[in-house]
Amino acid sequence: MENQILYLALAVLAFAVALNLKISMAVLRASRRERDAPELLPTGQPVPIVSARKLHDGKTVQLVGNGQATVLLFLSSKCPKCRTKLAELEEMIPLADQAGLAIWLVSEESAWRLRRFVSSKTLLARVARVSLQHYKALNVSLMSPGYLFINHEDVLEAIGFIGDENWLGLRAQLNQEAPINPAQESAA
Repeated sequence: MENQILYLALAVLAFAVALNLKISMAVLRASRRERDAPELLPTGQPVPIVSARKLHDGKTVQLVGNGQATVLLFLSSKCPKCRTKLAELEEMIPLADQAGLAIWLVSEESAWRLRRFVSSKTLLARVARVSLQHYKALNVSLMSPGYLFINHEDVLEAIGFIGDENWLGLRAQLNQEAPINPAQESAA
């Protein structure tokens, strides 16, 4: 009986040591991730010039570096919130074209997945596929639904999430309205 209690105590002690080691390693990995977390592209600095392939015809396109103000959008087919932004983007593209603003939906996802996600012809023409390396160079934090506003000199003007104050300001400019208050937007 005493041997069984001793074995049980040793088993509990071994389990506690293993659990402590596992938790310690998880904390160490998390602290390293936090320390090594990538920083967002700095506003006011040039954006990396990246070539991509258009989804609808496979032709190569340069996303920046063509002397045109550009909005790069980062949406994921796995993101439910991203799906809700597609109708808004489809309405904005003709307005952006009239204003001389290029809009690209940038993705590193597979072509078949993107075609399923973006079904409208208007949006399909604006999807640009890049390698994962180039995607991470542009969307360092892998945010979605996110954007980069880039001016005609290829300098990053703003970075953020679709629906934030800068995004609402762009949308208002394209619609030639007064800027929308984010609180009004969430109430609508």
